[in-house]
Amino acid sequence: MKNLYKNTEIFRCVHESHRYYKNKVSVYHILKEKSCFPHGCVYFRWKCKQLSKKAKCNRGYSHVGRKCSNCKDYYEEKIHNYPELQISKLEYENFMKELIKFEDWIEEWQFKPIEFAGTVAEIKPHFRQKIYPKSKFLSFHGYIAILTPVFLGWQRFEDPVYAFISNKYLQKLRLGKGAEIEGIGEMAVDYGRLILRRTRNIEITREGEKFYWNEQKVLLSRETATEFRIQPETCVGCGFGALVDVEYLRDHHSHSRRTLFCLKGMADFRDCYIRTEYCSLDNEAEANPEFDCSEKKSIIIR
Repeated sequence: MKNLYKNTEIFRCVHESHRYYKNKVSVYHILKEKSCFPHGCVYFRWKCKQLSKKAKCNRGYSHVGRKCSNCKDYYEEKIHNYPELQISKLEYENFMKELIKFEDWIEEWQFKPIEFAGTVAEIKPHFRQKIYPKSKFLSFHGYIAILTPVFLGWQRFEDPVYAFISNKYLQKLRLGKGAEIEGIGEMAVDYGRLILRRTRNIEITREGEKFYWNEQKVLLSRETATEFRIQPETCVGCGFGALVDVEYLRDHHSHSRRTLFCLKGMADFRDCYIRTEYCSLDNEAEANPEFDCSEKKSIIIR
């Protein structure tokens, strides 16, 4: 079985927030989070008459923000976007039948303990970030073991499942990449990802690589981590690429998003020495020429 929520081959959306992902959007985002198919979504883009003409702002601002609403040059542009199908109507009907079966399985097991067994593809620190008007905090909440392939109960999944393991428990297990494990966890859906919370009774059936992370390395990565405005596939798959849930707490309201942090502190993913094969893959450059690797480099793995 596949995690159909994470399928990005069904819908395409030209919303500006999706342009760094080749406008491909997950099924979960379209059908569950936004519920915008087929009627689309409406939002208002803040605009300035002066800045649109490349003239200077009367108040000295360089971009339109929330303080501009009472300015005579401020106006809003109404944008109506519609998700587009990338497959035929018949293929979409067949996909929806499979999605119903998948969701029936989710409903049966969500928030319930389930036995799991799988191979550890990566182990990464689990960080969360909160951003306040004048400060921000990046906090450590244990580890995430990415399992693929993995069995949940009797069901085999080809897509990754994310097992959350506490710091104390993982230090005891000394779990490394490539290990095969069995255990029990509470299955849930997190923004389309299948996750296992409250993991316990974990047994290592085959040893993997040496356990990498310790308290000093985690604290160092937290202080030196850099945020990327896009999510290159190779960085997401790297052991030092962490997807962090960011919560914005400003102006008496909050919103959240998931962003990519490099735990090696790379300022630019194109200069990374960890993923030596990046320039040969360079998937993002197909849609974004400005992200292309300008030259092939001889890179030393450290």
